[in-house]
Amino acid sequence: MGQPGIRTARIGGFAMCLALAAAGCSSPDSGPKKTAPESATTSVTVEVADACPGLLSAAGAEALKRVLQSSAVMRDEAQAVGVAATGKALEAAYKAGPKVREAAVPSCTVTGQVGGGDRMGEIRLTADSGKAGPPRPDQVGVRVLPGEKEAGVSFDCVSTRVGSTTDVPLRITGVFANRWQKLESDSGLADEYLVVAHSAALAVSRELGCANNGGLPAAAGELDR
Repeated sequence: MGQPGIRTARIGGFAMCLALAAAGCSSPDSGPKKTAPESATTSVTVEVADACPGLLSAAGAEALKRVLQSSAVMRDEAQAVGVAATGKALEAAYKAGPKVREAAVPSCTVTGQVGGGDRMGEIRLTADSGKAGPPRPDQVGVRVLPGEKEAGVSFDCVSTRVGSTTDVPLRITGVFANRWQKLESDSGLADEYLVVAHSAALAVSRELGCANNGGLPAAAGELDR
């Protein structure tokens, strides 16, 4: 027969554990409760044409293939930016008035499946308008923006959806930037950059209903440089 004090303590402890069962009472050996791991960012492999939904025409996709040297790319599903999201952001930017240049417009970044996966490209669009200050003469109409690491095209969008007018249009610039670090191996790709940039700009002009597609031609090769 055990000592009364010890037996009473054991019974009391058992009863308390039963009473607190709903609150997760456990034995000292059970250790801390495990929590579910946070979900990791999901990346998927897609065809180049589907990398930035709606922003790439057939010509744009072919140009991007040549830049990334791959027909399939890795896309971050948390940042799968397409023409619909880009159009909404540009519309909101115009409606921000004088702060149009400060408005955030998401970019689409994709990585080519080559070797170590270094080849990365970014499609981005920016917004501007006369509400942030009068444009210079070289900041009106369709303009090509050449560069060694990137190329772009700007145009003026007059749209009933956006609310932009002929006097104060929404000025959109579409840019493709080569983010690969070893650019010396990518010489001669400036024309490809421009094809991708033109593709994104034209897609957005159609999405927003810009009059006459902002003056953009149907093909990048028809741009005045």
